[in-house]
Amino acid sequence: MPDHNDTPRDESRNTTPSTPGAAKSSEPETEAHPLWHNVITIGGMYIAIMALILLLTFGLFSVVSPASNPYVDIFGYLAIPVLMGIGVALMPLGILFKSWRIRRIDPTQKLSLRFPRINLNDPRQRRVAKLTVLGILLFLPILGVSSYHGYHYTDSTQFCANACHSVMEPQAVAFSRSSHARVACAECHIGSGASWFVKSKLSGTRQVFAVVFDTYHRPIPPAIEQLRPARETCEQCHWPNKFFGAQLRQIARFKSDENNTRRDIEMLVKTGGADLATGRAEGIHKHMLFSGKIEYIATDDKLQEIPWVRWIDESGEELIYRSDGEAAASTPPDGQRRMMDCMDCHNRPAHKFHSPSDGVNAFLETGGIDPGIPYIKREAVKALAVTYPNDDAAHEGIVKSISDFYRKEYPKQFEEDGEKIRAAAEATSQIYDQNFFPYMRVDWRTYPDNIGHLESPGCFRCHDGKHVNQHGNAISHECSSCHTFLNTVHVESKKDLISKGEFQHPYELDATHAAVRCDQCHTGGLTPETTCAGCHTGVQGLFAGSDPVFARFKIEPDPMADDVGCSDCHDLSQPLTRAKMNTVCADCHDDEYDGKLDEWDAKFHDVQAKFLENCDKFEAVLDKTRTSGADAARQTLEDTRNVLIRLNHANHLHNPDAAIKVLDALTDEVNDAADKMSVNLGKELAGSDGPK
Repeated sequence: MPDHNDTPRDESRNTTPSTPGAAKSSEPETEAHPLWHNVITIGGMYIAIMALILLLTFGLFSVVSPASNPYVDIFGYLAIPVLMGIGVALMPLGILFKSWRIRRIDPTQKLSLRFPRINLNDPRQRRVAKLTVLGILLFLPILGVSSYHGYHYTDSTQFCANACHSVMEPQAVAFSRSSHARVACAECHIGSGASWFVKSKLSGTRQVFAVVFDTYHRPIPPAIEQLRPARETCEQCHWPNKFFGAQLRQIARFKSDENNTRRDIEMLVKTGGADLATGRAEGIHKHMLFSGKIEYIATDDKLQEIPWVRWIDESGEELIYRSDGEAAASTPPDGQRRMMDCMDCHNRPAHKFHSPSDGVNAFLETGGIDPGIPYIKREAVKALAVTYPNDDAAHEGIVKSISDFYRKEYPKQFEEDGEKIRAAAEATSQIYDQNFFPYMRVDWRTYPDNIGHLESPGCFRCHDGKHVNQHGNAISHECSSCHTFLNTVHVESKKDLISKGEFQHPYELDATHAAVRCDQCHTGGLTPETTCAGCHTGVQGLFAGSDPVFARFKIEPDPMADDVGCSDCHDLSQPLTRAKMNTVCADCHDDEYDGKLDEWDAKFHDVQAKFLENCDKFEAVLDKTRTSGADAARQTLEDTRNVLIRLNHANHLHNPDAAIKVLDALTDEVNDAADKMSVNLGKELAGSDGPK
């Protein structure tokens, strides 16, 4: 009996011939239409089969690959399954659509889910089978080769750096100039093995969706929280146990004077190691190599504020160092707790952004900028320290700033050496392109570098002399703990000699300033003037009544501003106390001034308490209102509090009358704003059933 599927079918007919011996019906029997036979269902079937082959191929590469890649895994674990799901969903959808279409045209048509019978004796089916097998044989090698190269491309640095160009541009540019430029991103950010397999998938998926929907952070957060321990990545190439001795470090710095005076700093950095075959177990790397452990708590997102450190030494003794004034046995502060590893110091090994001062120093040393151009260090740093909206504006602004200065101040040299000055401006623009990225809000201040302590706290996060343990001992902050400086000694009629010793600062620092962290003066931008006002701008502004922050209050200078200098009252060689200052006042004024500072201080704090009380009342009103003016009022309150912060930093005692005048004015402003908001709140409540 011939197979039903071998019977030629005329789609235009709606009856089938009667079988022999069958009773004839009064109405012709309609032919049953196989619902699976439609373009949508067959297309969905092919999509599902291709997705299955892709999934099997991807699984094979995942098994044999030494490391996983989050971008590849998004394709394998999300895109392919979704594609397969679409194919599977299309099959019943096509059946339903064909059923609806046939019934709409002719409700008398019979519907059937009957599937075809495979019969390779049928020439037509044999042709279809041959074409299918041939297609698979051609498709598999192409799929295999493309999958292999595609997998490894997405595992490459080029893909990581360029696939999301605008997002990763800052990291990619810094990486290309680093000593790790030949190390693939995945080797550090993912590593080998399966322990971080799931975490890398979730992190990569989240990042890609953030880029697609434009919800990523600007700038992107530091990666240290997502990185696996350095022992599993960095130490596959770097073996701290084998480090030993001290390394010579040579640094060239240029002053911001007319001659761009060069100063060379040479020092031995006590790197150290832990292999007795190469030297004693000592030096900086002993942080990671001794048998105990170091743990700390940071109270900020960038891990710069560290008030609590726990050190368990080789003998098992636990030492708690705190800088917050709390006892060692007290409850640890809230914050992020970390076990110290290499990345806590080497936190920017491949993505360092250089400050304007650092970048210009490097170009001056290598000849990228001619150090013979007067004041070029100062002017280049000044041009870089300006905030520009985009790269084009930066290039234009840098060239204009440098050119205008020399055209005005050194017209003859600008005419004779104009080419050198233009080259210096172009080099300064190049420094900008390497370290400034306005779109991602990235510059040298975005990610503090913890190696060293010049332009960020770095080592001084813990080694500041203020972290004291339960025995009263502080974490050392002596330079000699990590460095030996090689200072040049000039001797007449002899070659210069080298003397080992402490760091020699170019300016003499008194007892008070010697304890100031380096980064509090060396910001990476313009070097402050070597005067009191050069650093203490807020103090000088309040004292002289010239601070623009207080301009709207029309304050007067302190009565002593014209006649008394900072050193007349402050003896920086001795600790500064209130009792000492009262004595200084009494030395120049009548005895009635003895204790005057305490009187002014008490009066100021009374006014300040009243101001803060009114701020709290104002904020309480704001919390209850929903009017459109609430945001503006909240911003006004924030601006007002910022003035108070500025006032406190300047220290009200440098101009007591002006400080109290500012506080009185701020109090009036807050009261007026609170009254307006109360009226708005009353109107709002009057038009409703009550506060919501």
